[in-house]
Amino acid sequence: MTNPIETLRAAHHVVVHDFPERDIPDSLTRAGLAVTIYGGPDPADIVASELVDGAVVHRQTGRRPDSADLLYVYRPLAEIDGILADAGRLGVRTIWRQPDIGGGPDPDADAWRTRVEAAGIVYVDAPPINDVARLLASDERPAVVSSPPSREKEE
Repeated sequence: MTNPIETLRAAHHVVVHDFPERDIPDSLTRAGLAVTIYGGPDPADIVASELVDGAVVHRQTGRRPDSADLLYVYRPLAEIDGILADAGRLGVRTIWRQPDIGGGPDPDADAWRTRVEAAGIVYVDAPPINDVARLLASDERPAVVSSPPSREKEE
């Protein structure tokens, strides 16, 4: 079984593909990770989350990163093919999925796990990533003040 704390501790760059609450990218940023947010389908919706003078700020980049260690997703199962393609392009080692908020049983968890692991990627869906990020924020990890540059041309 995957240790979520060690999984996040080993990451340096996280791509957040949608999120149910702003605390998710912000807590990852405060934990010292480079964070790129896909806030929508357009290049204008791609932003970097950065720590500036102790405050989290979101800066529009309009460019997808070249690589990442972890892909956080809050998307429906119907989008898994595109998500796996993006994960492959980024070279991620882990997909951390946020199930629908509501606390009920997750009918898609097994399908997600099967597909992600079949692609050779580690799958995590619990605990919530922002809870783990808050634990890491108390570590001695230096904060990232800017995202890694992207050399990829806009699509």
